[in-house]
Amino acid sequence: MIKVALIEDEKQEQDKEKEFFDLFSKENNIKFSISSFENGDQFLFNFQYGKFDLILMDIELSSNDNGIQVSEKLRQIDKEVILVFMTNLAQYAIEGYKVNAYDYIVKPFTYFDFSQRMRLIVDNINSKRTEKVLIQTDGVKIVVAIKDIYYIEVANHQIIYHTSKGDFKTYGALKDLEKDLKSFNFSLCNSCFLVNLEYVERIDGYNVIVNNTKLLISHPKRKNFLKELSLYLGQ
Repeated sequence: MIKVALIEDEKQEQDKEKEFFDLFSKENNIKFSISSFENGDQFLFNFQYGKFDLILMDIELSSNDNGIQVSEKLRQIDKEVILVFMTNLAQYAIEGYKVNAYDYIVKPFTYFDFSQRMRLIVDNINSKRTEKVLIQTDGVKIVVAIKDIYYIEVANHQIIYHTSKGDFKTYGALKDLEKDLKSFNFSLCNSCFLVNLEYVERIDGYNVIVNNTKLLISHPKRKNFLKELSLYLGQ
């Protein structure tokens, strides 16, 4: 499933673009989830990091902010999502490079134009796609890539994700996370710490150093933890 945000203020154009997505989906056996917005304010109100894989942005929006200005604001939230501009005037598209636009499509465009670009975009999305977890903390939902998690800790009945984006607290069971993250090379060094083996720097007796942090390896977990670490390094 590829999640798409379509920001287009002309109903006729919006309907045509949705039809193109439907046809492309049927021809290539790819599922899309399309969220359409009539203006930049409506889009930004619903936008958060990791919510979309692709954003199609009309530059000439009939609202306070044009597509470039809306994109400057979205880039403050998500610098990675693929952004494609749609415009009647090709020279406007040059502005898109200021906000790291992936591409632009000059209106009016045909299904052939759309499908040729979409094939490249889909390949790009699939090559960059990483597994993510959704963490609900303090009433806010935060999306974190699994590869960015150093280790997960349970303390005072809370689950704490230690990540490259910071620490996030939530509630849950470490044993459930162990099952979910087993295939991503996470291993328990004791009953309180689930470690991403990618970030293990060294073993010092009954301690493991993970991203400059010393964690205790318990006696019951030590043998299996070292075995899983060896298998990981062997890979």
